[in-house]
Amino acid sequence: MPQLPARTDPALPAILTNVLNPFVVFSVLYALVAVEAGAPRFVAAELAAAGLVAGFVLALRRGSRVGDFWLSSRAERLLPAVVLLAAFVGLLVVLHLFGAPGELSRTTLSMGVAATVAAGITLFWKISAHSAVAGHAAAAGLLLLGAGGLPFLLVLPLVLWARVSAGAHTPSQALAGAGLGAVCAGLFLAG
Repeated sequence: MPQLPARTDPALPAILTNVLNPFVVFSVLYALVAVEAGAPRFVAAELAAAGLVAGFVLALRRGSRVGDFWLSSRAERLLPAVVLLAAFVGLLVVLHLFGAPGELSRTTLSMGVAATVAAGITLFWKISAHSAVAGHAAAAGLLLLGAGGLPFLLVLPLVLWARVSAGAHTPSQALAGAGLGAVCAGLFLAG
């Protein structure tokens, strides 16, 4: 009788979710675009914005106002989404005031638009933010970095698999997130 394959270790999806999280994926994409554009000095601004949002969510978590850092409950996402959007606006203002290259501003804007749309969708349906960022990074990476963006294309299926395997999202929620992110990247960065 043939042997069935061993079940996936339940820790693996959680590990991938934590390692390939939206903060890391977008920060790496942003840093690579900044370096490619000859403007690595702008990486500190993005890291500060990401740190602000992560710190806010950690404070909510420590105060037991959210169940987990990744905001698994759709009802917990609205306030952190507002903080995230404010961080994107702040980052865009800094990029504008200090003359950042257009591709860096458009990368930030396109991710901010994807985050805004995802936040709106989440009011009614639980779309995957992890997948939206991974989909955005895959498309933006290829459009802006060429072959240098291929790692993001490899990250995308890992994120989709991890989110579904962890039970955090259905396949349709994960795919919708990835599609949203990729479309937003294409709208702002193609051409």
